[in-house]
Amino acid sequence: MKKGDSRHASATLSTSRGNDNGEKMTLVLNTLEGDYSEQIKDLLAAKGSEVEIVNTAEMKIMHCAGCNICWLKTPGVCAIKDDYEIILKKLVVADGFWVVADTKFGFIDYRGKRVLDRLVPMLNMYIEIRDGWERHQLRYHPLNFGVIYKGNGNKELLEEWSERVAMNLGGHSLGVFALEESQTSANANGDVTETATPLPEHVVILNGSPRVKKNSNTNKIIDSFSEGLQEAGITHKLYSLSNRTEWDEAREAFMTNDNIIIALPLFVECLPSLLFEFLSTLPTERKQPAKLSFILHSGFDEGHQLRLGEKFLKTLAPQLGCSYGGTLVKGGSFMLRMRDNSYIKKMTDKMLATYASMGLSFAHNGNFLTTDAQKFTGSEQNPWLGRSLFNLVIYRIVKRNFDRFAKEWGCTRPLDDKPY
Repeated sequence: MKKGDSRHASATLSTSRGNDNGEKMTLVLNTLEGDYSEQIKDLLAAKGSEVEIVNTAEMKIMHCAGCNICWLKTPGVCAIKDDYEIILKKLVVADGFWVVADTKFGFIDYRGKRVLDRLVPMLNMYIEIRDGWERHQLRYHPLNFGVIYKGNGNKELLEEWSERVAMNLGGHSLGVFALEESQTSANANGDVTETATPLPEHVVILNGSPRVKKNSNTNKIIDSFSEGLQEAGITHKLYSLSNRTEWDEAREAFMTNDNIIIALPLFVECLPSLLFEFLSTLPTERKQPAKLSFILHSGFDEGHQLRLGEKFLKTLAPQLGCSYGGTLVKGGSFMLRMRDNSYIKKMTDKMLATYASMGLSFAHNGNFLTTDAQKFTGSEQNPWLGRSLFNLVIYRIVKRNFDRFAKEWGCTRPLDDKPY
């Protein structure tokens, strides 16, 4: 179907899951250009559910902007007005869904990641402990998830990613399959050859968040980290990828400097699709060797929530022609955006001060492959007592805070509203 096809726009959706006969319905989001319907149907023939294929390449779908409006201002409704709402309405009645995507860097490409990042309205702002981990509450029902990939994908990485995404959606992984049997998987180990490089005198920093600079938690982290660099006499140049007018300069800086840091938030267990798109535009050969390091953060406190992203970043550096300088991993960054509140500012000042200390450490060591960087993450999982207290007591306190934030944002509906 072509973009704007009236058959999409006028579809009447049942409030119950599945089709009119009560059969389970599986949604397939094909992000490939071209018609792969027969190959997809053949792969899913034994799955026992009705399959609806939506060819997203024919639709207008933007990157998730990370604005949180679908959580705190218009619950369940994305602020970006494009064709993705068609997909949201279909997911509400689906039992599970697949993404069909080409691959880049051993992972699904930015077109595939883009449709996953826009899933945020299917969850709500409230946090609970589920399966022993911090999770956002489901807005509707559990969804199962699977991946069909084209190209040279890292199947091991994609399988772990599929499992993590499915758990966050309250469901299970449907599996990971190559669209063409002849395909081989990319190196699953992400082996990296470490090379000695001099300590940095100048660092190029890319802000990989899709949020505009003034609202970016990543930018606040970079500002504090840079204080440590400056204390050690290290200069830096920052490029914000949310501003596409900076992409040409950022590409040139990436290709011509020898010490680069990409700072980014975790989006659906991996990189934001906007960052994937930028990286896919880089030339294939560097003009000089470089060390590439990463700062990876997340709203959830637990370090384990970021480990799949960290694993991918380790494989990414050599694919970009760089040696790997490690990844600084830290959770608990969500409240940085709320620093106009005096209490939250005081609380987050302490967190930002630790980033400044890690900037100083990086200046002295030239990488994040240090004991200090490993300890910086903190706890891999909340302790048993903390998990127990969360659902009993802490949940209510956190819920009240989110309700207060939403009211300040002008929200007039419950945060767990079900608009579709």
